[in-house]
Amino acid sequence: MRRDVIVRRSILLALLAALPAAAATVHFIAPAEGAQVIGKTTLEIATDATEIDRVEFFVDETLVGVARTPPYRVTFDFGTTLHVHHIVAYVRSHRFQQTDIGEVRTAAGGGETITVNLVEVPLRVHTTAVATVTPKDFTVVEEGVRQTIRDVLAERPPSRFVFLVDRSISMGDGKLAAALLAVDDALDLLRPDDTAQIIFFNHNFGQLEELPRTARASARFADVEPSGGTSLRDAVVSTVTQERTMTVVLTDGGDRNSEISGETALQRMSGTNSVFFALVFDRASRFLEDASQNTGGSITTVARASVRSAMRDLMADVNSRYTLTYQSSIKKTGWRAIRIVSVRAGVKVLNARKGYFAE
Repeated sequence: MRRDVIVRRSILLALLAALPAAAATVHFIAPAEGAQVIGKTTLEIATDATEIDRVEFFVDETLVGVARTPPYRVTFDFGTTLHVHHIVAYVRSHRFQQTDIGEVRTAAGGGETITVNLVEVPLRVHTTAVATVTPKDFTVVEEGVRQTIRDVLAERPPSRFVFLVDRSISMGDGKLAAALLAVDDALDLLRPDDTAQIIFFNHNFGQLEELPRTARASARFADVEPSGGTSLRDAVVSTVTQERTMTVVLTDGGDRNSEISGETALQRMSGTNSVFFALVFDRASRFLEDASQNTGGSITTVARASVRSAMRDLMADVNSRYTLTYQSSIKKTGWRAIRIVSVRAGVKVLNARKGYFAE
């Protein structure tokens, strides 16, 4: 056989080998065409393609995840607003020589964009009959209407901790020093992805200062002296953001100088993703009681000798909490009352957020 014939045949065989296989089918398992998506949602496809290199998922022309092995799925957070979305899966196969495509379009409510509140509720749960709990173990009623639970996580997500330390004159006699030692203990019990800040207040309040994991608040702020009055509500409101926050107030409980009213302060706090705790050297104010009850926190009465152990107990409680999320269907503005109950024997809800303010 002539050499040029052999070469041409080799080239032909190579070209045939490089040709893509027959088109494969790509079908979205989730979400379905025309479905509504909100919050963290699974994107998953099924395909009869072979020799798959990877599957790329795009939402509104933006790459949001890649799956290389079956099942071909990724998770994407669509936020708290229902929009129309274009979701595309590109199946790359045969050494990236072939691409097959599947796509779906999601819908907004009533064909229009609507906003739905995604509510996150930290839970203290006692279990005797089960190792872990699931959404089926609870019901959530908001403003008298049962809501759909999206998830119950058996862990606490990374959080911002704010230690709000009273430095008024009534925190003398060693109370302030004991409070700072308690903050040291709390820093030792933070999880790797947590962050911490501290702010002091009397009749004025200072700036939030970062607390690195290795910081010793008792040494760093040893020169802070008790003096002046108390503006507790003003200081609390100054720490509020939309970030997931655990605020721990260490105080003697009084408030003599705040400009903001208790009602206004509670409204600003309750509309956020925050939980408020208090370690109180005296009697807790009504404001602190309402703040902790509304957000699912707690109040503990302490003394100089017990504040450190109380802080360790508080951190153990926080670190052992579940997190329940649900999608609210309520349109009412203002205060929305929440009631969460267990529907399973052996599971008891010890503490949870009582409600929140919605704009």
